[in-house]
Amino acid sequence: YLQLPAEVIEWYYAYLVKVEDLQEDVSDQRQQLGEVKEDVQQQGEKLTELEYVVDETVEKVEEIDHKTLSAAPAWSRDVSLLMNEEGDYDWRFLAVRLGYGPEDIRAWATNADPTMAMLNEWYNTHRSSEATYAVLKSLQEMGRTDAAEIIETAMEEAGAAVPEPAADEPTNPPPVFISYQWDIQDKVKLIKEHLNMAGYDSWMDIGQMGGGDQLYAKIDKGMRGAKVVLAMVTPKYAESENCNHEINLANLLNKPIIPLLVENTPWPPPGSMSMIFSQLLYIMFHGASSSSGKFWPDSSFYELLGQLAYHAAPDQDLVTDVYKNWTPSVEKKEKENTSESHSVKEAKSAPTVEEKETEPVLNPEVFLSYQWGHQPQVKALYSQLTSQGFPCWMDIQQMGGGDALYGKIDKGIRSAKVVVSCVTPKYTLSANCRREVSLADALRKPIVPLLLEDTSWPPEGPMSMAFTELLYIDCR
Repeated sequence: YLQLPAEVIEWYYAYLVKVEDLQEDVSDQRQQLGEVKEDVQQQGEKLTELEYVVDETVEKVEEIDHKTLSAAPAWSRDVSLLMNEEGDYDWRFLAVRLGYGPEDIRAWATNADPTMAMLNEWYNTHRSSEATYAVLKSLQEMGRTDAAEIIETAMEEAGAAVPEPAADEPTNPPPVFISYQWDIQDKVKLIKEHLNMAGYDSWMDIGQMGGGDQLYAKIDKGMRGAKVVLAMVTPKYAESENCNHEINLANLLNKPIIPLLVENTPWPPPGSMSMIFSQLLYIMFHGASSSSGKFWPDSSFYELLGQLAYHAAPDQDLVTDVYKNWTPSVEKKEKENTSESHSVKEAKSAPTVEEKETEPVLNPEVFLSYQWGHQPQVKALYSQLTSQGFPCWMDIQQMGGGDALYGKIDKGIRSAKVVVSCVTPKYTLSANCRREVSLADALRKPIVPLLLEDTSWPPEGPMSMAFTELLYIDCR
């Protein structure tokens, strides 16, 4: 072996000692790093816990702020998140639907949460039940079903917490159901007020809906309990999906429908309602004004009361002095205001009916019963018969603005010596035409059927009993 110098050997051993010391230092540092890492992890956990506490605190602060500073319901914040996003049907469109103007919208636009600011204002100035229903209806009509579902869910959850009605809850539902579109609520309230003064309690959603009520169940119950449905027709009413649902339900339940034309609207109104309204006579309910705020002619309201009287008697305990001396009469308005009420037979989409200059025939010998689709032919028949000396009753020549529709028809059939039925498939399906034939048969009036279109004989349905032993005249 090589003999190393003593100095080298000494240096080598010193080197080994330093290496061992360095290894001990590294081990100590590693241990310290582990401790630091563990400490950092603990601090991270504490930060997470603190973050959770902060979030929880923020929610509580918002909840307290919402309770103390906002009149809007709890669901408003979820709706705000959806409606604040800019789009064609955002919060601004909702504000317009609720009746707010440009100045209000500009003021809310500077707010961090414009939807919440608007809803807070809305609930501060309206009853809670009315306000909620208005927002829900507006969102549905805007097509914002995402926001509407939030409200419906909240109402359903709230409804589960509402106790059952007391046993002494009124069992007699209002006889009149009012169907309308939200934009004309103030006008409808005034009509409802006058109906009440005339003895007719009426069902109107804002007077029925509580915060936890099941909306559609309430509407269904109100409709089923009513004896007659008033349709407050406007262009927006005809477009409203909810209003279409109400009219379809009334039709399915065979409820009498009385359309009131509250705004200028084509007749029948375009859309799905036209099939139901096409055979109904409307009452013109606009175009006048008075110091009492009424926007309808008095003759129109008397006509409405006359038609209501055929379906429900007024509650004398409700009748005020304003309407106490008025009683329904089919003769009361024969000669006045003949231009204030129009029938479907004056529809814009159909040939206009020439105004009759002479007085209506008071004692017609022939009653013409027909369905609107063949009015030109029936008008020609009317002209030929009258020119031959046979006074005829035809609805468009008899109805005046103040007339009670069913009373006039009743009087016309009772006065006639013969009833001419202009039979078509649509005629046999018409509820009004079936009523005319049934009344003529019950009064033992001679009935002469004219076949205007191919129709099975006797026609299928309720008319078959009246027509089965009769011979028809083929006018096809």
